[in-house]
Amino acid sequence: MRSRYVRRADSPNAVIVVLCMVGIVAALGGTLLVPLVSRLPEIYDVSAVQASWIITSTLLAGALATPILTRLADMFGERLIIVATLIGLVLGSLLLAVSDSFALAIVGRSLQGVAAALVPVAMSLMKHVLPPERVGFGVALMSGTLGAGSALGLPLAGFMYTHLGWNSLFWGLAIVGALLAFLVWTMLPKRVTSKQSIDWFGALLLTVALTPLVLVVTQGNVWGWLSRPIIGLALLSLVAFLAWVPWERRQRDPIVHLGLLVLRPVALTNIVAIIIAMAMLINLFLAGQQLAVPEFVAGGLGLSADATGLVMAFPAGAVAAASPLAARLLRRFGGRWVLVAGALFMAASYVARVLLDGSVFEVALGAVLVCVGTCLALSAMPMIIMAAVPSEHTASANGINTLCRMLGTSLSTAGMAAVTSFTAVTFDGTEYPTTETYHLLFWACVVLSVAAALLTTAIPRRDQLPDGLVTESATAPLR
Repeated sequence: MRSRYVRRADSPNAVIVVLCMVGIVAALGGTLLVPLVSRLPEIYDVSAVQASWIITSTLLAGALATPILTRLADMFGERLIIVATLIGLVLGSLLLAVSDSFALAIVGRSLQGVAAALVPVAMSLMKHVLPPERVGFGVALMSGTLGAGSALGLPLAGFMYTHLGWNSLFWGLAIVGALLAFLVWTMLPKRVTSKQSIDWFGALLLTVALTPLVLVVTQGNVWGWLSRPIIGLALLSLVAFLAWVPWERRQRDPIVHLGLLVLRPVALTNIVAIIIAMAMLINLFLAGQQLAVPEFVAGGLGLSADATGLVMAFPAGAVAAASPLAARLLRRFGGRWVLVAGALFMAASYVARVLLDGSVFEVALGAVLVCVGTCLALSAMPMIIMAAVPSEHTASANGINTLCRMLGTSLSTAGMAAVTSFTAVTFDGTEYPTTETYHLLFWACVVLSVAAALLTTAIPRRDQLPDGLVTESATAPLR
């Protein structure tokens, strides 16, 4: 596909700042309600099982939209897709802000979930319009927004809900999202592309395949992993994927270029993305629980919601602070070795989390250390992928990587729920995780992180890639 960019922003810094703000908003939209799950039945007057669909709908919409929107970005330009997605985020936030209807809340959260596609599309735009020497810094900073936004969203939700009310969560997102849509449209370069056809049937088959897969991962603990609905959904997903793969291989302009996904750098990086995402969410979620669980429960530190939010700001700050370091390391050592270093740093930090959990300072320090390793890993993955695929497919290739991260967070949630059910204690009808819960999950993360590092070492160096599949950019070396 031939395309050219019309530059309308002379400052690379302006491009980086605006797109990183987009990334933070996308991460906030995805995580803002996670710490308030227990309050949702009361807010909407529904059962706990029904309330869980507010979270499930977000994950489902993100999983379905990301591969499709990132492909459309490759075809028709990133700026258009970013603005359209931000408008969807704004509309979803407004629905949640002005209505108490549970049905409209599902619709609103689904529209917010589409924002999961923003980060890979923004990275693709950075790759194409930034000077080569600035791409690594921009992508590293953008990757950092994923961790920073998630770490910030967990405490921010509780603070805003307590002091400003439920609707304040969504008015804030709507206002910021609208402002960013205006800035993206007026400040960032647009792309002029040749016309291509859209594989709508391939998109439909992919939707049929992903929908039951996401439901299996998110509802397995609720419905039972061996229940008829879960088994049926798993079989439906498998059949749909078996139909989708040969269809896509016959298309001139498929939704997903399968030939790129089976490249060893891309395939291994996507597997590592699932593992790293699992470990990332466990760190942030359990840190908040350790701080907030009452002191009469083993492992709890009994902080108020406000104090917990204040302490959890430190992991968010660590991710942002580590991003420039990640950019320098990427330029010096390449994506593969930075990913190995990040995964091993996460493993060592999780060992520290097991040993250091007796005070607020120790928990905060452990969470910060894990976040630094996470930042290195998240920054390296898109650089590896962009070095391995043709430049006209950077958005869609990174979109699949983002989809893998989403799958990892869903698996992580299911894993935490399973471990908690076996190790938690109950007081006055409320279930609390204990020290045993935390330590089991931390040791699991040590194993996951080491596995991610070992898999990364199997990624081939840049000079081992097949001819014709190495991008022209020297800013994303594999090494």
